[in-house]
Amino acid sequence: MGVLTELKLQAQSILHKEDAHSETPESLLELQRSRVIDSLRNVYDYMHELLDQLHLVKPVIPVDYQFNDELRIDGLEQKNYEIHVRSSYDDDVVGFLLKLECKDNISLSLDSSQSSQEYIRTIKNAGCLIAEQSTRNLELQGMIPVRIYFKSNFQENRVYVIIDNYTSIGSQQYSIKSEAINEQLLNEFGNLILRRESSFIELLENARSDSSQVVKIHDADSVDDLDRTTLTQNMSESRIKSLFTRGQHLYLTYRERITEVSSRSNDLMFGRSKGSNIIVDADCVSRHHAKLVYRKGKFVVVDQSTNGSFIKTQGGQEVFIQNEEYPLSGSGFISLGKTVSVDNEHLIYFSCQ
Repeated sequence: MGVLTELKLQAQSILHKEDAHSETPESLLELQRSRVIDSLRNVYDYMHELLDQLHLVKPVIPVDYQFNDELRIDGLEQKNYEIHVRSSYDDDVVGFLLKLECKDNISLSLDSSQSSQEYIRTIKNAGCLIAEQSTRNLELQGMIPVRIYFKSNFQENRVYVIIDNYTSIGSQQYSIKSEAINEQLLNEFGNLILRRESSFIELLENARSDSSQVVKIHDADSVDDLDRTTLTQNMSESRIKSLFTRGQHLYLTYRERITEVSSRSNDLMFGRSKGSNIIVDADCVSRHHAKLVYRKGKFVVVDQSTNGSFIKTQGGQEVFIQNEEYPLSGSGFISLGKTVSVDNEHLIYFSCQ
């Protein structure tokens, strides 16, 4: 585990504990900032894995594109995948960019009305490049940029999702809670990129707040200054399936010691026994109190104690289990034999990645 990951996980643990003691605007904003950054990091990690696999697999993805109401372009090829990242203290953006290309220019008919001038501005804002222009005709270079951005809103604990030119020229904009960015959403994002059947837009529609305002991102340098990679070979069925096989990770923080667990790790034991992976020396804790296993895509806490275990997820209710199992999701606290509270010195902070 890298230094930045370790520091970030320690900071998250501290922020969660501070939030239990204080509800000041400053502490709330820092907690929300931590949650949004965590979500965007998951987005970036998934995009990076997706990009790596696309470079290896080199799929050919033909696209039939409805440019506008009158013009449909058949036989475009999707290629040149890129990741764009912009980060500052007040604003984080992660974007996945690609291009739809054809050999010939794209021809459009124009009239002399004001609406034509507005249409040309729309095309330019979409990132299309004009090859030739006359009074009646417009020739565009045979390239349509497609961009999907995830942008932070720390004040509202939200993430803006902006989709440019995916099915036609124009932008779709959504505002979702940071916790809506989960494994299902990211998997459907991958399906969207591969032009497979995807519920990504539907998930965004269900998660968004209609009252939230979304600011369109314009960054002229985001596309042209990055290296290009052309993907031309066919994708085999087995490699398509393996594209979304992602190793799961869980980080456990106890008394500033961080333990990283992967989906390939052996079972992990909590308890007072010196043979435990995480030793919790408290009277309410059994020698072999509980174990952590990975099963069916989830990290699961299996209690085997006298006093039971308490689990509280971020924003959720506390759950008590005794000789039972409970799957972990998101982030939160595990407490052995005692309820989760601000005066509990033996809280174990967990974060699923």
